[in-house]
Amino acid sequence: MKKYLTIDIGGTFIKYSIMEENYRVLEEGSIPTKKEPELFLTQLTTLAVEHKEKVDGIAVCIAGFINPQTGENTDFSVGEHFRAYNLKEELERISGLAVTIENDSNCAALGEMVVGAGRDYKDICLLTIGTGIGGAIVIDGHLWRGSHFKAGEAGLMRLGGENSEYAGATSVLVKRVSKVAGKTVDGPYVFEHLLEPEIAAVYQDWLEKLSAVVGNMAMLLDPQVVLIGGGICQEPRFIRDLKAKVYELYPHLLEYTEIKGCETGNQAGRIGALALHKEEMI
Repeated sequence: MKKYLTIDIGGTFIKYSIMEENYRVLEEGSIPTKKEPELFLTQLTTLAVEHKEKVDGIAVCIAGFINPQTGENTDFSVGEHFRAYNLKEELERISGLAVTIENDSNCAALGEMVVGAGRDYKDICLLTIGTGIGGAIVIDGHLWRGSHFKAGEAGLMRLGGENSEYAGATSVLVKRVSKVAGKTVDGPYVFEHLLEPEIAAVYQDWLEKLSAVVGNMAMLLDPQVVLIGGGICQEPRFIRDLKAKVYELYPHLLEYTEIKGCETGNQAGRIGALALHKEEMI
């Protein structure tokens, strides 16, 4: 069975796996992401060189407006290290292997469609809630990238005069609760202290703004399901609270648009990237 090096390039960590073509993970690891462009490139080329003799291809997901044919990243909102080099060209040159590269949210949507919460649907919106808000759109089982590879970028929409990712991102919730608590807190702290009125008020305000993003995407695109990803989905009550608020704001959606948490965790992007790679190699 063929094996592949799959790489999920994040702002904090570069996570990688050796996967079989059936998406079974044989080994995996992670390294902190370097911000200096040359060091960042060296991290990735080193991974490719270390594994090139035991894999049949490389599949990469990364934040940005990615042209999957050329590998060019034209996103103005990501760090310079994500844009300074054409990673597809560099990794193919150093490894001699075929390389597929795609936007991380797009890959996450495909990963969920292949083996996760989206496997029973053909029309999907995915929103990843984290430091910002990422998004992806699948129509009739295929990615909709848009004319300039910018489709699905929900975090760049305006909501009440501000970018929606600055209203509904998890990082915003944590920052606001930290201010109320008078100390730096994390996501679990928020959910452990929701009985405190001030924290509950911050959470409800944040939840309403995020629900507007979810509802607006559902209204605009009319998908069968909106999938919600990000570490916050590990909090048992979050998806329940989000669904209740979305259906409160947009009650008609209850009849025809489902809202579900993602199931494949931090492997979603790598699974989706591999699915794309296999499709390209046919």
